Amino acid sequence: MERIGLLDRYIAKIASDWEAFDQKENTPEAKEYQAGLQSTLKVLKDLGAVRDPRLILLAEKVTLQQELATYANAPEMINSIKPALQQIAEASATLQLVRDHNAYTQAAVTYSSKRKQAGLPLDAFREFAKSHTARLTNRLKASSAVSEKNILRQRKENLKVANQMYMLLQREALGLAPEAEQELTR
Repeated sequence: MERIGLLDRYIAKIASDWEAFDQKENTPEAKEYQAGLQSTLKVLKDLGAVRDPRLILLAEKVTLQQELATYANAPEMINSIKPALQQIAEASATLQLVRDHNAYTQAAVTYSSKRKQAGLPLDAFREFAKSHTARLTNRLKASSAVSEKNILRQRKENLKVANQMYMLLQREALGLAPEAEQELTR
C-alpha cells in the first residue's frame, strides 16, 4: 500500500466532504427542514408547559416510534429505541398504578431502601425518565445541527418536568407531605 501522500489525500477528501455538506445544508429543502424544526421545538415547549406526565410519555412514544420507522439506520440505534419503547409501556402502567393510592402503597413496600430516593420508589416511570434522559444526552454528543440538538434538549427538559410531576403523584399516593415545588425542580 502506498503511504506517501495518503494523509494528504485524506485531508483533501475531508475538506471536500465538508464543502459538499455545507452546500447541502444551504439548499431550500434544508432551510425548510430547519424552519420545521423550529416549529417542532415550539410545540415541544408547549407540551412541557402543560406539565402532564402522561402527555409527555405519549409524545416520547410517538417520537420513538417515528424514529424507529424512519431514522433508525443502524443496529445500535434500533437496539436503543426498542428497549425505550418497552420502558415507556412499563412507565405508563406505573403512571396508572400511582393513581390508585392503595395499590401503589402496597407496591411501594416491595422496594428496598436501596431502590428509593427521598423516600420514593425508583419505579418503572422514574427508571424510564433516568435512562431515556441518558439516551438523549448521548445523542447530543453526536454531530448534528443545532436545531436538532435543541429538540433533544427540550425532550430532556420535558422528561424532567414529567418526572417532577410524577414524584408529586408518588408523594400523594404514599401520603407523604408535598415538598415545595422549588425543591422538585432542582
